[in-house]
Amino acid sequence: MRNLEIKAAVDSRAAVRRRLGGLDGATRHAILRQTDWYFRVPKGRLKLRVAGGSRNGELIAYVRPDRAEARTSEFQRLPATDAAGTRRLLERMLGASGCVRKRREVWLYRNARIHLDTVEGLGRFIEIEVVVTEGMAQARALMKELREVMGISAKDLIAGSYGELSATR
Repeated sequence: MRNLEIKAAVDSRAAVRRRLGGLDGATRHAILRQTDWYFRVPKGRLKLRVAGGSRNGELIAYVRPDRAEARTSEFQRLPATDAAGTRRLLERMLGASGCVRKRREVWLYRNARIHLDTVEGLGRFIEIEVVVTEGMAQARALMKELREVMGISAKDLIAGSYGELSATR
C-alpha cells in the first residue's frame, strides 16, 4: 500500500480538534494507547505495534525517505497473534532499536487518516496520512487542503519516525 504523509509538532491538540471539527465529513474514529517496538533492518523500518493491553499486535514494515516535507511511504501490515513472542523473536534475530509509547486520537476525512499523538518523552504531534487510492495528484491536493486547514507550516514539519526521534533524546 502507499501513503502520502507528513508529521508535525503541535502546540495544542484542542486547537487541531476544533479545526478538524470544522471539516465537513471529518469524524473522530478512535482513541488508542499504542506501543511500537522498532527493530534494526537493512532497509526501511520495521515495527511491532500493540494497542492497549492486547496480546495481539501487528507488524508494520515501511520504506520512505527521511525528509520533512510530504513523502511517499510504501508499507505492509501483517497481524501478529502473539505479540510478545514475535517481539522476542525479532529482538533476538534483528536487534531492537527503540520503543515508543503514545496516545493516538484517530480522525478520518475522505481518504486520509489524521493522528493526534501524544508521545511519551517527545510531546504532541499531528500525522496526516493520505492513502493513495485516487492517484498521486488527488493525494497531494488533499494533503495541501489538510495542511492549510490545520495551519501546518514548513517549519513545523518533522522528518523521521518517533523511534528515531526518541533515540536522539
